[in-house]
Order: sequence, then structure tokens, then C-alpha cells
Amino acid sequence: MKKNSLRLSAVVLACVPFLIGGTHLANAEEVNTNQTVTSSEVADAKPQAGETKDSASENAVTKESEKDQTSESAKDNILKVESNNIKGKKGETGDIFLAKVNGTVLKGEFKPFENDFIKVERNLNRESKDEKSLSNTIWTAKKAVKDGSIQLEFKADLTDAKTKEALAKEFSNLNLENQKDITIKTEKIKVNFKDVDKPIDPTKDKAVLPITVANKKDKLIVSVKDAELKATFTAVKNDKIDLKADGTFTIPDKNKDAKFTEKVTLSLDTTDANYKKIAESAEYKGKEIQTEYKNLDAAITRPAVKTITLTYKVKELAAKINGGGTLAFNDVDGVKITGTFKEIKDNEFFSLDAKGNWKAKKAGEGSIDPTFTISKESLTELQKKYPEQDLKIETSSLKVNFTETGSGSNQKQYAPVNKKEYAPVKKLPQTGEEKMRFAGIIGIVVLVIVGLIFFMKKKKNNDDDTDENNN
Repeated sequence: MKKNSLRLSAVVLACVPFLIGGTHLANAEEVNTNQTVTSSEVADAKPQAGETKDSASENAVTKESEKDQTSESAKDNILKVESNNIKGKKGETGDIFLAKVNGTVLKGEFKPFENDFIKVERNLNRESKDEKSLSNTIWTAKKAVKDGSIQLEFKADLTDAKTKEALAKEFSNLNLENQKDITIKTEKIKVNFKDVDKPIDPTKDKAVLPITVANKKDKLIVSVKDAELKATFTAVKNDKIDLKADGTFTIPDKNKDAKFTEKVTLSLDTTDANYKKIAESAEYKGKEIQTEYKNLDAAITRPAVKTITLTYKVKELAAKINGGGTLAFNDVDGVKITGTFKEIKDNEFFSLDAKGNWKAKKAGEGSIDPTFTISKESLTELQKKYPEQDLKIETSSLKVNFTETGSGSNQKQYAPVNKKEYAPVKKLPQTGEEKMRFAGIIGIVVLVIVGLIFFMKKKKNNDDDTDENNN
């Protein structure tokens, strides 16, 4: 009896490694993954001693190289100005401001500078603006120059702690100790000056024509008495008018004035026949006539708008499939209306060409309003009828009623929309799930075998005991 129990215990103990091995197998993937990530993190965070030494050596070389480059580039210390482009006219003046250095307005002053086209100096009678102590340093345009340039020198006050600190940060190669000031060059500054516009004196050299400028509809007309003169305008674009060089203009939506004036600049065309007649007249013959005029008042009256609605000769397009015709408009005040239509090709019910020829393609009803461009000939004739008005051309719409051949059906057919069906997708087992399932099956089989052995041994022992008692 005791011997059998010991055998049974040995069998059970022998099964334990199978159970542990199955569980270990199921979790092996997850454990290995975690170990791999941990190893990677450690490798990244703590490189080997040999690698650390090499990296430190490389970094030292890199820093030394960068230091050499910084020292080399810092030899030419340049201060920036707020604007490196000076523009103006002869006789004008303006300010020069030094740009901040590391967020600090440097204390100091520009050294005076002068050449043939500009003079830079301090104006001590002028107060500073805000914290910019250099706003009383001004330039003066001496003469016209195109694409000129200057480079100034700035004397920084090192007794000011902020100025000294800002320069030390910006220029590491400067020796600022035991100095009251230091002079540093600025960047190059572009200079463009124009000559002063010379005012026209009509009493001296040239004869001035009594020009009037007014509009006829959407164009400015230059006149001397009753004669119209050809002229070229300086373009103007503002909230009141958008004027082109040929005198045509549009009025922006912001301007609601029915009448207003606008200052214009123009140049007369000396080849114009009317100009030649004036120049050869007794009043101006032998005199030089002024041809450039500035700041003339142009009187502009917004023209009234007349809307003309073009009507078709037919009231409705009624036809059977493949039937058709030609669109045409009624005359307007005796003027024949001609022009072109915008073609319609991709409409499933209706087609139209540029000449107005149309064709019914499919049964249906509704309305159409084709795009129409009136011809220059028809528009010119209409403008003669209404010379003082702006014409706005519109077209009316047409009813459409297309029917099937031999029936009155006008129902539209629509193709059914096919619904796409999707078969359900079975859920795939998660990582390690199959291995876990296999390990569980092994464990159950082992337990069943152990149970069977146990019961078989017990039964045999009972049978042996019974035989012994019988004997």
C-alpha cells in the first residue's frame, strides 16, 4: 500500500514540469518581447565605455572646430540698422535707427558721415523718440542717386552696463574691458534719391491750355473748349475710382456718389489732329504749349443704367424626342439682336450650339436660360438709342416641355443604386493565444492520465486486500 502511494506521488511530481513548461511556452513570446525592448532601452541610454570615450573625443574636436569657425567669422563685427534702404527726394531728411542687439537698444551715437549725395549728422535740437536715443541722427538728401550705398560707424557707450553686456554676447571677440567706448561698423545701406519735381510756371516759358476733364459714360474726355484732345492718363486706383491709362475707368462698390471729382495727371498727344489745330491757331502760334498737366479736377457723373431684357420669339420649347429648332430674339426698338450662344453638349435633356440650334434629347419639363453674348453691331446700335446711359443686357428664360414619341410621358428615370454588402470577418486569435490553448490541452491530458493511474492502482490494492482477507 505504502509502496503504491510512493509510486503515485512520483508520477504526479513528474507531471509538474510539463505544466510549468506549457505555461512558460505560452508566455515566451511576451517575455522575449519585453526583454528585447528593455535591452534596447538600456543600450540607448547607456552606451559602452569604449563608445563614450570615442564620442567624447569627437565632440571635443567638433567643439574646437566650431570655436575656430566662430572666431574666424567674428572678425568682421557688423551692426544692423532697422532699415537698410533709404529713399527720398533731393532736400528731404529722415531718421536712422540702429537695430536692437540681443533685445537691447545700444547707447551711443553714429559718427557724422557725408559724401556727394547724402549727409548724416546728429540734430541736437531734436528730441529723442521713445527709448531710441538715436532718433535725432538724421540723413539729408543732397542730390539724386540711383543704387548708391553707404556704411556708417557707430560709437557704442561702454559705460552703459546693458550696452556692454549686449555687445559681449553678440561679438565674443571684442575686448570691452577698461574701455569707455568702442566703434563698430554698420551693415551697408542702400540709397536712392530722386530729383525734386519742378513746378510748372505757365507765366514764363509755356502756354497753358484751358483744359477740362469730364466723363462720358465710363471714359474721361479731355477738352479745350469744344475740341476733344487725345491724352494718356496716370493710372489711379483708390476707393473712388479705378482709372486706366487710356481714360477708361470703373467705380468701386464702396463709392456710392452719383457725382464726384478726382485729381488726375495727364499727357497730351501732340500728334492729335485737334491738338495741331490749337497749336497753329492765332492764340498759340509760335508759343510752346504745355503738354504735361498734374492735379487737374476731373468731374465725374455716374451714368444711369438702363436694363434691356431680350425676349425670345417663342414662349416655350415644346417638342418630342429628337425634335428641335433655332432660338432667336425679338427686335429692341427697331434694332435686330444678333450674337452667339454658349454651347450646351453634356445636358441629358437638351443640346444647343453657338448659333442657337437646339434639340430635344430626353423627355422632361422645366425652364432654361442659356448664356448669350450680344454682337458688337447690335450693341452699338442700342448705344446710339441710349447715348447717355450704361446698358445692361439680360435674357429671359424659356419653358421646356419634351415628351416621348407617341406619348405624353415626361417622367424621369433614375437608375437604382446598388448597395454593397460586406461579409462578416471572423476575429483572428491574438498573439500567443494558440500557444496558450495548446498548453492548456496538454495540462488537461496529463491530469486525466494521472487520475486514471490513481484509480487503477487504488482498485488493485483493494482487490489485493480482499484476497488476503479471504485467505
